[in-house]
Amino acid sequence: MSHVPNARRWVPVTVVVAALLAGCEMPLALAPRGPAAAEIASIWWILFWIAVPVSVIVFSLLGIAIVRARAIAREQDEHDEHDVRVAERLRETGADVGLPEASRPARVSWLEGRTTGFVIIGGGVIPTLILIFTTVMTLQGLAVFDTAPEDVAYSVTARGHMFWWQFEYPDHGVVTANEMHVPVGRSVRVELESADVIHSFWVPQLHGKIEMIPGKTNVIHIQADEAGTYFGKCAEFCGQQHANMEFLVIAQEEAEFESWLEAQAADAPEPTDELAQRGRDVFVDSQCALCHTIRGVNQAAPGVAPDLTHLATRRTLAARTLPNVRGNLGGWILDPQGIKPGSRMPAVNLSSDEFLALLEYLDGLR
Repeated sequence: MSHVPNARRWVPVTVVVAALLAGCEMPLALAPRGPAAAEIASIWWILFWIAVPVSVIVFSLLGIAIVRARAIAREQDEHDEHDVRVAERLRETGADVGLPEASRPARVSWLEGRTTGFVIIGGGVIPTLILIFTTVMTLQGLAVFDTAPEDVAYSVTARGHMFWWQFEYPDHGVVTANEMHVPVGRSVRVELESADVIHSFWVPQLHGKIEMIPGKTNVIHIQADEAGTYFGKCAEFCGQQHANMEFLVIAQEEAEFESWLEAQAADAPEPTDELAQRGRDVFVDSQCALCHTIRGVNQAAPGVAPDLTHLATRRTLAARTLPNVRGNLGGWILDPQGIKPGSRMPAVNLSSDEFLALLEYLDGLR
């Protein structure tokens, strides 16, 4: 016996399950760790629990309609077959009887006489009330986002580039890339800007999606209620490497955060060995210094490429494309287009000695 028909039945189920599982990447917007995300999650859950009974009713009525339609069709077929058999028997007796025309058994629907009221209430009144309720609820949520907290402690400028993130703390003289640090339990004002095309700033567990539009500054307030590392990404298609334009928000206790700010505001550490000193010279003399700034060493054009002053303290490279370890750093320097096609970073032409010296120097920028 062939099992192909049974196997085919599982194809649509497999497709649906695969699609659902594809959306299960961590983190979840429904596991909020801040007041803004909690507001969004609460609205989502309310809409979900409204949708559940509506879906149950709609699909139940659909199922009933399908079952009743099949039953009626089956009865009609049986009725027609009976009429044909009766007519054939009469003709066998010599009676001049033609084949009867199909007739459908009379049925009285439970909606008989109530169709208009059912459509008005089920298709008009109830959906209108639900839409009014959800609209009011959403507007109340937006009002929460638009109201600036009174205890804003810090300010950050987040700037989207193709395809990386720049975070600047203007009150502290700190510029970093692809990692934003915030204090736990304190509201942080974040000014959102774009250096090139439209991006969208999204940290699912802390805040909703906010557009970053060239020439315009949008402002949000982020607060992390728990220490930890939160995933963020660009939520607006912005080019070839949109999928690899990610960042981290690292929430720390305030004392630890202040220490981080102080360390990040300092110039790059002086190299302590001959190889690292040679690496610094390679950096200054190569094309690296045209785009990247290392404070205390050089000043490149602002915003062209990530600031490398404290590169070795960061957890990832190339906007979370690679873990920040020496091997990955070397690969990124030698072949950025092979790792992240479409990125703005060109390959650097260095001798093996120059490359090893540069790698030693960059790996010591803490």
